[in-house]
Amino acid sequence: MSHSSLDIQLDLLEVHFEELRACLIDGSPAAVQSSGEKLQRLSVEFIQMADAVGRVQLDSPIRIRRIKALASGIASLRENLLRQLAYADRALEIVVPATRRTATYAGSGAYGNPVRQSGAFTALSA
Repeated sequence: MSHSSLDIQLDLLEVHFEELRACLIDGSPAAVQSSGEKLQRLSVEFIQMADAVGRVQLDSPIRIRRIKALASGIASLRENLLRQLAYADRALEIVVPATRRTATYAGSGAYGNPVRQSGAFTALSA
């Protein structure tokens, strides 16, 4: 079976996908950004290539399987990236707490506001 330009582009996508996965595991933000940009650029090139040669060539079961594997892998990477973002946000909240938060019970002390007296008597004596 000949290796077409679409297959070569899929190979490049898979290589950069694995690179992005490794960078995400390492936790290096700069490496994640550069690998993500490369993967995005290659994905756009793949779509343009598929449009140029005709999407009929994508009907190969092997190519469809590879594309679906990449799509599900990217969804998994996105979930992991969002999880790491939540961890970073939590850590940032601990280190640098927000200065303006609205209180749930505005104006209350440590144990809430005292109960207001009702009725005609202002003081009781025994």
